[in-house]
Amino acid sequence: MESSIDKNYIEFILWRFFAKIVQKISFQKISKLAKILAYIFYYLIPIRKKIVISNLKKAFPNKTKKDISKIAFMNYINTGTTFMEIMAFQKMEAEEILKIGTVSNLELAKEKIENGKGVILLTAHFSNWEFGALFMGLILNKQINVLVKKQRNRFVANWMSEVREKFKNKEISLGVSVRELYKTLVSGGIVGIVGDQRAKKDSGVIVKYFKQPTSTFQGFSALGIKNKVPIIVVLGHRLVDGKYHIEIEEIKYDNLPLALPEQIRELNQRYMQILENNVVKYPEQWLWMHNIWKY
Repeated sequence: MESSIDKNYIEFILWRFFAKIVQKISFQKISKLAKILAYIFYYLIPIRKKIVISNLKKAFPNKTKKDISKIAFMNYINTGTTFMEIMAFQKMEAEEILKIGTVSNLELAKEKIENGKGVILLTAHFSNWEFGALFMGLILNKQINVLVKKQRNRFVANWMSEVREKFKNKEISLGVSVRELYKTLVSGGIVGIVGDQRAKKDSGVIVKYFKQPTSTFQGFSALGIKNKVPIIVVLGHRLVDGKYHIEIEEIKYDNLPLALPEQIRELNQRYMQILENNVVKYPEQWLWMHNIWKY
């Protein structure tokens, strides 16, 4: 137990030390540092490289080996940029966050929120999902109750909580009573969910993602159907200048099957199709290090 605590604390000290370095450089230079780190962790000390390459080959079977390698390396740059930006967010003010993002179709989200029925904002591990939550909370001037899975290292987890709750948002830990999520929606609140994580084989809802059978969680669909609340997909992509553009799209309940399990499956499929459409446009910006097709 003692060694575990020491290990976690040492990891946190290193995290905080690196964060302070990142916070001293300009936000625009983060991607340059990320490129250096990408060379290290892609070529010299490969981390999850086999999973990234395998996933990309399954998703894009017609791409050449050279194209796959190029996307994979750019993906390491994107991932490094994302985590260093999160470090930078700790010291950034609301005005600075708002300056690096634009959004289209914002009126759709505002309209659904103003109905007072509660809203599910659904995103994915695409570009910088933590930025999306901070930006949307600020631009909507609303509290987003972000569903999160606590990290193994409680020191880093607490640090992340401070960043996520720096402005208006609030964390809800995964595994907390479902009643709290229902209560939030019934009271007209906003629940933010990252919905593209792999579910367990025996409990997941199988849909197609890049034509691959993919196990997904039923959570957001079950919540939406149960509470009859809008489900809004919020996905931002990183622009060449390092800023973000966020696009908003509603998952409609039209033409669903009669049986509840099939309704959940169909809603999950609609979400994964929206995600796939975005990943096709910007393949380097999805988190391919996640072993989505483990089963």
